[in-house]
Formats: sequence, structure tokens, C-alpha cells
Amino acid sequence: MTTPSSPLRIGNVSASRNDRASAAAEFLSAAALDVLALDMLSDEAMLELAEQGARGGSGYESAALVQIGECLELIGAGGVRIVTNAGALDPAGLAEALRGVAAEAGVLLSVASVDSGDVTDRAVALGLGEADVATVRHGAFGIARALAGGAHVVVTGRVSREALVTGAAAAHHGWTPAALDALAGSVAVGHVLSGGPGATGVVDSSTDVTRTTDPVTGGYPIAEIAADGSAVITRHPSAFGSVTVGTVTDQLLDGVAGSRYAAPDVVLRLDSVRLAQEGSDRVRLTGARGEPAPPVVAVVAMTRGPGRPQRVARPLAQEEAGHTVVLPGGERVAVPVPPETADIGPGELPTPWSPGSVPGGAPVTSVLGSIAGVHRGVVGRGVNIAVWTWDDSAFAWLAGELTVERFRELVPGLEGMETMLYLLPNLRAVNLVARPPRGTVLDTAVGADLASARLEIPGELLEVGP
Repeated sequence: MTTPSSPLRIGNVSASRNDRASAAAEFLSAAALDVLALDMLSDEAMLELAEQGARGGSGYESAALVQIGECLELIGAGGVRIVTNAGALDPAGLAEALRGVAAEAGVLLSVASVDSGDVTDRAVALGLGEADVATVRHGAFGIARALAGGAHVVVTGRVSREALVTGAAAAHHGWTPAALDALAGSVAVGHVLSGGPGATGVVDSSTDVTRTTDPVTGGYPIAEIAADGSAVITRHPSAFGSVTVGTVTDQLLDGVAGSRYAAPDVVLRLDSVRLAQEGSDRVRLTGARGEPAPPVVAVVAMTRGPGRPQRVARPLAQEEAGHTVVLPGGERVAVPVPPETADIGPGELPTPWSPGSVPGGAPVTSVLGSIAGVHRGVVGRGVNIAVWTWDDSAFAWLAGELTVERFRELVPGLEGMETMLYLLPNLRAVNLVARPPRGTVLDTAVGADLASARLEIPGELLEVGP
């Protein structure tokens, strides 16, 4: 008889080169974790590291040496394990440097690396055009293989946004690529944790904005992931902020389109995810369903431009992605292609949705933010503007009110953009995805003022609060 594994307790610290040296160590010392995800790469950081490498410097984030160097006594046998994307364009180089730092401290550190996915020299051939840096966004099973091989620290390049969490969960629970629902649950969790302090409502953050809050007091999240992929999202015991259905919903809707969200290892059915407040600073995530992995992974190219870096993304067949792991003993292992893949289904809801009763009462002119939250994220070369609420009847009104035409009235800058509208009733969310014409730079301010837009709202709806 097998015994179910205990939940994986994993936290995410988004440490940057500007954080104090002891940031990650302080996070670990006050939070009992199995794994720490050290997410250190923004678009800006990747471009800087590409320039650094071109000048003959290292292509990895050297701040990881400082952060992990302060944690050495907490890592390893009986302690926490670390998974980090700080390897950027040279994971093997960072892995070797970490072994050197540990050796100087008299610590034997078992380090594995996953290849960087750097395809900058192939950017034009892959249809990405001239790029300063281009990488394949690998998935979770290279990380899982490294952890299963005994690594205390796993160093990757810029993998898919949920891969650090999903890889750790797959290793902890022994999931295979066939565990689609469990993998999908961990993808949803990884998506939330990758937003850093946004999961605790401390800052309006995204994976591409350098964090300005302290990793300990700034509200970084923790998840407890069960063997079936369900989880509880909570926070560091010393952190500011709070974890609510609203803060988790807000992060889950970052950078998504319709009812299906494609990760390299599984397609998450967003229409299946359910969130519930379990207690103070504890939100339970359940119900996630997974569909077979897509036949392609994303290749993302970036170039410097006015304002934020400019991105171009293209698909690359899974079998052409070239995914290998260097285990702690030096053995190179190829990560198998998912045994089953399928084209991603449509973004619309798989089953029709019928609205419930809509609140009545005399209309009152008020701002949209009085009854709903608004989150903007990046989707490929476009943007998603998600509007979510905390009450079923409020969502019924929202779904009827926020048509594409109404969005165009409320959001300056949508003229000339391709738009698609998706409903996610389980998350009480209306999600607009807008893409500018090819060759046009996206105005990153699109939708920034939507929460302050004034509408005629049913009076009864204003009596409902979060």
C-alpha cells in the first residue's frame, strides 16, 4: 500500500540584483519550505545579460551567487531545495560558480542545470526577426528530473512562467506527463506565485516589472500543493498584505486569454479552476482540469525599444525544442517530448453559460472599480484586460455590460486593434484580449484607467462588497 505524499510547501522570492544579500535567507529562516523558487529574470534583465555576455562577461544573474550563498546552511539534506531561473543564458556557468561558492564555505552543494534554450543565433530563421536575445521557454520536467536526481539547487534559463513551481511539484509527488489534472493544478498555482507580491495584494505587479518590495516584508506568497494538484495559497508569516480570493484571482488572470492556458507540459482549463477562502490568508484552489500538452512551445525574442522591451513570440515544435539536463554528477540527460500532444482547443467556453439573476434597483453612476477589479497583462504581442468581481449576480451584470463595443467606449486606444472577448464564469471574470496590427508597438497604457471609468450600475449591486 502506498502512502500519499505530503503537500509540497513552496515559496517564491523574486530577488533582484538590487535586493540586500540576505533577502532569500531571511525568507527561508522564518518559513518552513520544501522548495524555494528564486525567480530573478525580467525582460530587462535578460537584455542586460545578453549584452553582458556579448562583451565577454557571464550570461547569468550573478546576484544569485549572493542570495544563495547566504542560504548555504539551509540548503541540502534535510533542508530546503532551490529552483531558480537565474542561469539565464548560461545555467551551466552559474551552476559551476555556485559549486565554487559552496566549496569556499566548506559546503558540498549538489547542483544541476537545465539548458538555457538560447536560440538568438537562429532568431531570423525561426521567424522572429533580428533580436537582441531569443529563448525557448522550456517546461517543468527538466527541473523535475534534476530534483529527482538529487540536486539541492536546480539552475535554469528563462523557462515558462509556471515551470519552477510545476517542476518542483512533479518531482515531489512523482507525477508523470500523464498526470494532466495534477499538472494543470500546479500550473495554475505557478501562475499565481510567479506574480510575486501581487498574490498578497501588496503591489500591482507582473512578471515583467522589477519588484520594488522587500522579499520578506513585501508579501511574497507560499503554496501548499497536494498530490492531486489542488493547493492552498498563503503567505510568508512575516509578510505584509493578505491572501484573498480577490488577490489570487487577480494574479491568475495575468497574461491569459480564454478558457485554455497552454503551458509546455499541459493545457490548463481555466474554466475548471475554483477558488475559495479557507481562512485568514488561505485560499484553496481546486478543480483544475488538464488537457494534453500542445504540440509546440513558445520561442520569445526581445529587442530594446522605446519604453519596455519589445517582444515577438513564435511556436516551435516540441521535438525541435532541444531540452537537456546536466545532473549533479555531470551526466547529460535529454528531457523526453510529451508522449501525447494535441492542438489547443478554442478559447471560448466549452459549454454554454447562462447568466443568473441580475441585480435591480435604480441605476447609480459609479466607477467600475467600486464593483470589480481590473488586471492588465501581456499576451504575446498584445494585452489582456481582465475585469473580475466577487459576486455571482455582479458577474451576471458584468458579462452583459462589458461587450466588445462597450470596452471600446471605455478604453481609449483600442481603435484598430484585433479584439476577442472571453467569459470565465467560475472566476467571475470578463477577459478582453487586444492585439495591435503587426509592426505596431503596443501602447502599454491601454486599459490603465478602466477601473475609474464611470458607468450606470444597478443600485442593488453597490450594496455587495468583497
